[in-house]
Amino acid sequence: MQPPDPLDEWKSPPFDPTVRGDDIFARGAVDDKGQVLIQVKAVEGLLKATGKLPVNVKFLLEGEEETGGEHIEEYVKTRPPRLKADAAVVCDTEMFAPEMPTICVGLRGLVYGELVVEGASHDLHSGVYGGAAPNPMQAIAEIICALKDRDGRIQIPGFYDRVTPPAEKERAAWASLPFDEREYLEKEIGSIALVGEPGVPLFERVWARPTFEVHGIRGGFTGEGAKTVIPARALAKISLRLVADQRPDEAVAQLTAAIKAATPRGVRVEFNLLSAGAPSLTNPDNPFIRAGAEAMRKVFGKDTVYIRSGGSIPIVGVFDRYLGIPSVMMGFGLPDDNLHAPNEKFHLPNFYRGIESVGRFLEILGA
Repeated sequence: MQPPDPLDEWKSPPFDPTVRGDDIFARGAVDDKGQVLIQVKAVEGLLKATGKLPVNVKFLLEGEEETGGEHIEEYVKTRPPRLKADAAVVCDTEMFAPEMPTICVGLRGLVYGELVVEGASHDLHSGVYGGAAPNPMQAIAEIICALKDRDGRIQIPGFYDRVTPPAEKERAAWASLPFDEREYLEKEIGSIALVGEPGVPLFERVWARPTFEVHGIRGGFTGEGAKTVIPARALAKISLRLVADQRPDEAVAQLTAAIKAATPRGVRVEFNLLSAGAPSLTNPDNPFIRAGAEAMRKVFGKDTVYIRSGGSIPIVGVFDRYLGIPSVMMGFGLPDDNLHAPNEKFHLPNFYRGIESVGRFLEILGA
């Protein structure tokens, strides 16, 4: 679960679930406590209604996804007999738009870590030592700028070699989705312009292309007033999002080599890996995916659309790699649910339709 900060932006306490209108507000409401509960309530409902389930069901729950999920990955890697299954159902994604049933068939992977740069043995007076002493803050900025250019293209040698572009059929399906780019810019992003690789369509940039992002930089003096110091140390939180068929271990090696090549004189640099997860991509024609799409169509009364997600759910890649099973990602969140942000919410009608959809999915498999 993500931290609730900044607390002063919440309209109600983040850990005191509050219903306003048709939405319930709380940290984890939609990502992912509420959606996990959908699966529990779907099984509970079938057992209450019929006394049995149409197929065998196993629950595998963990609460460390947002901090790397290393323990669940290690557990799955051992392939215990109790994990034997034909498919997994993961409710941790979102619908493309309200009232539009959606199945996610692709997720980006993740490499997340800290870039640490050290210069002098202690902070130095910039008047006395400026012009001679290395500046880790300057160095970390130079390294970051060397890893991605102004157009958003990643400059890590070999990084794009495994990237496979989406098929024309998939691109055509994305182009047919109801989407207003200006509304997306103004309501979801809230900036003056969208960025990214020139000539690459928006959905492809956020779903099917890898990224390099900087999440935070600290070092030196950042308090009120002035303090003319050359910091001895600087740190940046950085990440790579990966797409099929990129490999986390290979991406880490490429990133580390690129950081070393970009390091200026006078500083020592280290990249500390904090978490990594593989990307995933499932064929929409998979019978379990089709069953999920049919279940959602029956509940929502509309054809189910297929999308990818720019986010990462590491367990999906783990299931694929170690168990060889597909994950049916039936998501019931909405684009404006404020995931990882203040005032996270879950639209309650989607919660109830999610329960019905998962129940119907199990019934379709049983039939």
